[in-house]
Amino acid sequence: MDTKDDKGSSFSSSIVCCQADDCTADLTDAKKYHRRHKVCEFHAKAPVVIVSGIQQRFCQQCSKFHELPEFDDMKRSCRRRLAGHNERRRRTTGEGSG
Repeated sequence: MDTKDDKGSSFSSSIVCCQADDCTADLTDAKKYHRRHKVCEFHAKAPVVIVSGIQQRFCQQCSKFHELPEFDDMKRSCRRRLAGHNERRRRTTGEGSG
């Protein structure tokens, strides 16, 4: 059975589940964000998740899983995205002080 989402896109009505290995969470009634990115709320916030047999963490900026070395300490955003964010913040504050 095909249905339409909010944007008019057609998709199959198969059950959407979390990408984490061995996670049985049914995302049918989950928030739209979690359904879109195929990650349950627990694994979106977990410090370590096994995906495809590899230890990873869900990046809240990229909205996808990265391997653990791409994160600083327990942060939920990868280093690359944080660097871009910090650069934009420095540029914004630097312009206002001149």
